[in-house]
Amino acid sequence: MNGKFIVLEGLDGAGLSTQVALLGEHLNSNGIHFLVTKEPTNSLIGGISKAALSQEWRTSPDALQLLFCADRAHHLSSEIEPYLAKGKVVVCDRYLFSTLAYGYASGVNYKWLRSINLKFRLPDLGILIDVKPKTAISRLGEEPSNLHLFERQETVSRVRQAFLSIAKEFHLKKVDGEKSIMQVSERINSLVDKFLHV
Repeated sequence: MNGKFIVLEGLDGAGLSTQVALLGEHLNSNGIHFLVTKEPTNSLIGGISKAALSQEWRTSPDALQLLFCADRAHHLSSEIEPYLAKGKVVVCDRYLFSTLAYGYASGVNYKWLRSINLKFRLPDLGILIDVKPKTAISRLGEEPSNLHLFERQETVSRVRQAFLSIAKEFHLKKVDGEKSIMQVSERINSLVDKFLHV
């Protein structure tokens, strides 16, 4: 029996890492075997992608998105697919929807980027933690090191609009990220429990 692939998405500052960790605790408390992973990965390709995000080196928007795709292809074959084949649950912090949203906001041709990413496995459950751009930026303001090239106000607004359109297109479940950490966590847990029939 194949496992289940769950993806959490949202703006930087939406609380993805926090919510993924809390979801992991919830799954563990229910005795569910799972893997928590994220993109960009810690692989060589993922490291190059992160370096571009932090502006340690520069490349074109098209090249950056292709790096994300290469990282994703390796991530799927080396980690996600083998775990799913064992019948386990995989929870991923960011996936192809981030590539589509941030790529579009960076001026990359959406149809081209979409055609590349649709070659990858789609998640069984996708959740978008939606926050307002002002909220995302204010949260990141507490950690200046996180303010990479996508954190400009106008760009964040474009990314959010892209995420909302993508959520409709790919049927992602939208969660109000403006609520408290525990309220958001409870909503996500509820969606996952219903999905996994816990």
